[in-house]
Amino acid sequence: MMVKGVSVDFIDGLNESAKSTYPDEFICLHREHDGIIDELVLLPGTIFGDEHSIIFDWMDPIDFNRTGSAHSHPGFSAEASDDDLDVFRHMGGIHFITCQPYDRTSWRAYNSNGEEIKIPMLYADGTPFE
Repeated sequence: MMVKGVSVDFIDGLNESAKSTYPDEFICLHREHDGIIDELVLLPGTIFGDEHSIIFDWMDPIDFNRTGSAHSHPGFSAEASDDDLDVFRHMGGIHFITCQPYDRTSWRAYNSNGEEIKIPMLYADGTPFE
């Protein structure tokens, strides 16, 4: 899997989902197509909680395009917590955290080691979002 970027539509969808579950945290998995992370994957039984959410990744069918997880924080920090770091290590891939005000600048991406990484936002056709 070679990820080239994340789609603007994915970020918008993540933020809208975060707004709809606020003040609880939102959580999901995601997929890439042609190297662009562009699809939210919601799993049955997911629990949205006020301090943390629970996703049952064993409910995810075998999926070679799954690229990681995404979730929201109800406050103004997208910094990964110790619990987040445990999830990142367990699930591998790329992980997104978004926070208030839930806009195109309020998210961060992390690798499975919990290190912040830069991923460009792209339109669906792969052109850079400016």
